[in-house]
Amino acid sequence: MVEETLLPLFLRVRDRPCLLVGAGSEASRKGLALLAAGARLTILADSLEGELAAAVAAGLAFWSRGPFVPAHLDGMWLAVSASDDMALNAALHAAALERRVWLNVVDQPRFCTLIWPAVVVRPPVTLAITTGGAAPALAGYLRRRIEAWLPEGVGALARRLSVWRREVPGGLAARGRFWRELLDQGVAERFLQGDEAGAEEMVRQALASCAGSGASLGTGKAADRERAENG
Repeated sequence: MVEETLLPLFLRVRDRPCLLVGAGSEASRKGLALLAAGARLTILADSLEGELAAAVAAGLAFWSRGPFVPAHLDGMWLAVSASDDMALNAALHAAALERRVWLNVVDQPRFCTLIWPAVVVRPPVTLAITTGGAAPALAGYLRRRIEAWLPEGVGALARRLSVWRREVPGGLAARGRFWRELLDQGVAERFLQGDEAGAEEMVRQALASCAGSGASLGTGKAADRERAENG
């Protein structure tokens, strides 16, 4: 049997209608994540409590009661079910396929067209880990290990790089060479160790080298690797 390959992507759901089916702690985690991403959330559940109830009371989400019908998915971009009702999830799956709505069903990968990963977040950096639904506990274990290893300052580094990258000349390939070279030289480590001024100086020197040569940085390990890859 050929093992299925998943396409790893991140979704923009701000202002997009999404459906959450079910209540309880897992539904709350998924619903709060959707709200944090700006989704226009409808919750289909017989009862609500805790943070989801508070979100509805604050006007941040809409609560729909009663049994699921396929029309609940009309206009939706994404649906998540935290219910363990197999018949309900099978009906959701069939209706979602018909309407081309991405569907995640917690702990029931056979009904999923979307796998919800374990995530590590250091805004704006997000790392996602999945086992394709085969072993969610392993994905959670790996998330905890990566979370413990990943420096807290990596988000600040990403924000600083977003400023620096506007100053790099050349096309896409040239800019890629520039950053591979600098990262190989340790600019990230210097920044994360608290030497932000030293990291800034590395970037400035590299930019000056580009300006002086009339081309983007293209020496050292990164350039050697690219030449080897391109023959």
